[in-house]
Amino acid sequence: MIDKSKARRSTRQRRLIVDAVKHSLNHPSASDIYATLADSGIGIATIYRQLSALVEDGEIGSVKYQGEVRYDPIIQPHAHIVCSKCDKIWDVELPKEIKNLAPTNGSFEKLDVDLTWKGVCSDCR
Repeated sequence: MIDKSKARRSTRQRRLIVDAVKHSLNHPSASDIYATLADSGIGIATIYRQLSALVEDGEIGSVKYQGEVRYDPIIQPHAHIVCSKCDKIWDVELPKEIKNLAPTNGSFEKLDVDLTWKGVCSDCR
């Protein structure tokens, strides 16, 4: 079986999209990245394809928020805080002990935690 991540080339488009995600302060959507890269000539279909490949290859993460996929430069397990007024998303480090709180059920393997706090940020108060 071929490892897809090793088979993918590092193209100009891929590098620009990775940089757009990594330099964003707010977990951008595909349309946010498209707007950021408007002058680059990269089409929206290419952005969606590359984002999907980057997530699949483990180079970036993704989080669903209000029915939209947002992209995250942090791939290690972590939580988020979301402002319910401006939709800004912040990363929050999880304590190492969080894995000790996982339910013990012999039916599951490789449990992940998806934790999001919601509130109103200081800019929106």
